[in-house]
Amino acid sequence: MKKILFVLISVMLLSACSEYQKVYNGKDSQAKYKMAWKMYEKGKYSKADQLFSQIDRIYKRKPKYQRLLFAHAMSLYKMKYYVSAGEKFRKFTQLFPESSKAEEADYYIVKAYAALSPKYSVDQSYTVRGIEEVESFLKKHPFSKYSKEVNAIYADLTDKLERKDYTICKQYYDLQRYKSAITSFNNFLIDFPGSKYKEKALFYRFKAASDLGINSVESKKEARLQKAKEYYNNFIGKSKDEALKKEAKKTYDKVVKALELMQAKTQNNATVKM
Repeated sequence: MKKILFVLISVMLLSACSEYQKVYNGKDSQAKYKMAWKMYEKGKYSKADQLFSQIDRIYKRKPKYQRLLFAHAMSLYKMKYYVSAGEKFRKFTQLFPESSKAEEADYYIVKAYAALSPKYSVDQSYTVRGIEEVESFLKKHPFSKYSKEVNAIYADLTDKLERKDYTICKQYYDLQRYKSAITSFNNFLIDFPGSKYKEKALFYRFKAASDLGINSVESKKEARLQKAKEYYNNFIGKSKDEALKKEAKKTYDKVVKALELMQAKTQNNATVKM
């Protein structure tokens, strides 16, 4: 009985495959259209894509093209061909801006570029593109039913940029390239004023300035130490992390001591000259 059932299933599968192949190799565009939809509805997106691609030009000026184009874009999305899917959805919104599916197409453009966005430590070109698509979506559809999810995508994408930028700043500090670290942290704080990494950025900017000042030549030491004190006050005024504040205070005391030693030395020199 099991063998018979296996044979029957095999015959059915072969029949279905041969039917698809026959349509795929044939010239009947209507049959291709019907088979494409059959494959699409069954979730066989690769086969649907192949047929949609074959008949795209044929249906381009026909009423059915709107439905075909959206399904073709969705097939590509389901296959995880996100660049191609984004391009197809974009084409859909350009050709059919008044369609009831236009908002959904814009939503899937956002989803496609969000899926293309890699981990934070590598090139973030797709992340930047994703953010641009989010901003475009929210501008076009401010009251969209997709707004909550799109805003969550925006938060995730911007966090990647912030984390990457912060990591680069911190690397400068770890490599003892204090000038570069200070400049980078200053730029970071301007570019991402509301970042969740802001407190640590303020902390390490102060640490970098302190290490730079303490290890500077005499002619530059005082000005740099005074700048470190300024950065300390910036950090303390915004910090809620008691552990960081405690560590910062230890460094600050070293800065104050270094300044006091400089002032004492200056006074002694003045006394000797008198």
